[in-house]
Amino acid sequence: MSKGYGAKTRGGDDPRPVAVLGMGNVLLGDDAVGPTVVETLRVWYELPDEVECADIGTPGLDLVPHMAGRRAVILVDAVAAAGPPGTVRVWDRERIASAAVTGRLSPHDPGLAETLAALEFSGEAPEVLHVVGIVPAETGTGLGLSPAVREAVPEAVETVVRLLVELGVPVRRRPDPGPVEAWWSDTTHRGP
Repeated sequence: MSKGYGAKTRGGDDPRPVAVLGMGNVLLGDDAVGPTVVETLRVWYELPDEVECADIGTPGLDLVPHMAGRRAVILVDAVAAAGPPGTVRVWDRERIASAAVTGRLSPHDPGLAETLAALEFSGEAPEVLHVVGIVPAETGTGLGLSPAVREAVPEAVETVVRLLVELGVPVRRRPDPGPVEAWWSDTTHRGP
């Protein structure tokens, strides 16, 4: 089955071919890093209309409509991975697909392997999938990022920009980006 990008998905919307999606609960400390990176990207860079840049919260298996019918998806989230807090890691589609499909461990668990398997079964999986993960220090109730994760935001943004450029997406740095003022953040970030 061949799909054209921008083809209608079950939800009926025409998705843009490329998506940068920030995941996380902004009320749980460093779990807000995905939405923070996406908001920082929007303020620091001009992206073409072909790119959707969105904070999608904690979608669980509801990732399907956010990813279906796209050419490429870049997910940004706090991840439980080796390394000190603030470490930025990147996973590609092959590595994600090779993860064992298991039940979700919590309502926050994004169910990424399950989502990818469902999208492959339906023929709507993105050709390119990356996860930009940032190792958190604190994910307890509270607003604001820990210092180590806050310092990692520019690196995570630049990682997303690099991945977009590798996809052939024209990304342009704003000459005077101004501050990033997310309501959930206890600080503002200035442009690079």
